[in-house]
Order: sequence, then C-alpha cells, then structure tokens
Amino acid sequence: MRKKSLVILGILGVLMLLSSLVLAQDNKLGIDIKESFSSGETIAFTINIFDSQNNIIPGEINVRIEDAEKTNSIEKTVNSGEMTSIVLENPRAGYWSISAVYRDATLKEFFSIEASEKIEFNIQGDVLTVRNIGNSRYTKNIDIIIGDSLGTKKVDLDVGEEMSFRLIAPNGNYLVKITDGETTYSRADVALTGNVIGILDKNVAESKTSVTGGLRPESESIGEETFSDSIRNKSFVYVFILVVVGAAILLAIERRYRKRI
Repeated sequence: MRKKSLVILGILGVLMLLSSLVLAQDNKLGIDIKESFSSGETIAFTINIFDSQNNIIPGEINVRIEDAEKTNSIEKTVNSGEMTSIVLENPRAGYWSISAVYRDATLKEFFSIEASEKIEFNIQGDVLTVRNIGNSRYTKNIDIIIGDSLGTKKVDLDVGEEMSFRLIAPNGNYLVKITDGETTYSRADVALTGNVIGILDKNVAESKTSVTGGLRPESESIGEETFSDSIRNKSFVYVFILVVVGAAILLAIERRYRKRI
C-alpha cells in the first residue's frame, strides 16, 4: 500500500508539473503602442499578459527598446496592464523595436520616430559653432551676414556632431546673423579682426593655410590675401612666363636669321 501511495503521489506531482507548464505556455503577450512618435515625444506603451481565456493577469515583464543599429537601447521591468512612459535621449530617426519577455512568452513590435532636423548656432569671441541637435543627419546651406556682407556655408553633420568657423573682418564690432531658413541666430557687437571679411574653417584658420568660404560683396579671403590679390599675383606669374617664352622665340628667330646671312 505504501509503495502504491508513493507511486500515486509521484504521478500526481508529474501531472501538476505538466499542467503548470501547459498553463505557462498558454500565456500570451500584447503590446499597446503607437506606430509613430515625433522627435522628443515620450514613448508611452502598455504590455498585457493574457491567460488561456484571454484575461489580463498580473506579472512582471522584461522590456527592451532599441534602434535598428542596436547602438541605443533601454531595458526595463514593467507590470502587466500598467502604462509605462520612457524618454529616449537624442533618439535617431527611423524604426525602433520593443521586445517583451514573460516566462516562455515573447513578443516584439516596432514603432518609428520621425526625423527632425535641428541646428544650434553659437558665437564665442570670433568663433561660430554649428551643432546638430536633431535626430537625423543635417545637410544644409547656412547664410551668414557680417555687417552688410552676405556669405553661404555648406554644413554636413551627423547627429550630435559640430563644426566651427572663424569669422574675420576689418577691426571693429559687427552685427552677425546666421540662418538656415528655419533656425535663426543673431548677435550684436561681435568683435572681429582681419584684413577682409570672410569665414574660415577653424582648423584651417589656426594653421593659416587656406579658406573654406567667404562673404559677398567683399572679396573672398585666401590666407592673408583677398581674392583680387590672388588673381593679381597669378596674372603677374602668367605675364612673366609669356615674356620669357616671347624672348626665347625672338632669340631663336635671330639665330636662324644670322645663319642665313
């Protein structure tokens, strides 16, 4: 009798274990989340655990949110049936995934974050800094006014990147304005120095080798020379070469003439 009782208890234990496994496999997950969010918007979602009768049951769910490149991710534990809000810092535009795991039940859904091109301008001393604070690559032309002169610079920055330019002008204080058509920045009484009005790449300006841009109507700066000075110097070289070539031709004609005589 005792052996039979032990056998029966063992069978009952196995049946209970199997039933619990079956119930666990019957659990399903559901993720309630919008298809798209704007840049900077809080990501709100609700994850539910359902039993075999599609009733919401309590439980803790492991959640992972990450971008397509899997370089930015957030892991969090949430409760079934409760709305959760997450703020993504500087999220890249495009598709993101949200994965939920509860025991043997898993589910993955996707949502997107809309692209937003945002740029930030700042002037410290004579240096203009341009920083991409949006969530997508920024490729635009920006207009820069120094006093009454207008110039344009091409800006190509990835998310979080920045680039700097040195502003130059004849000694004095100037009103400087910058815009890309959407974001505008202006600052008065910017103290600048130089021989001409121009915009130098900061690294190039520090090495004093060449210039990445200039302003109109003033001449574009090239090193410490103006554009007209550069043309003038090149013209002098061309004239010198023509004089040497001409002299050589005349000398050759003279020698040939002498041989005939």
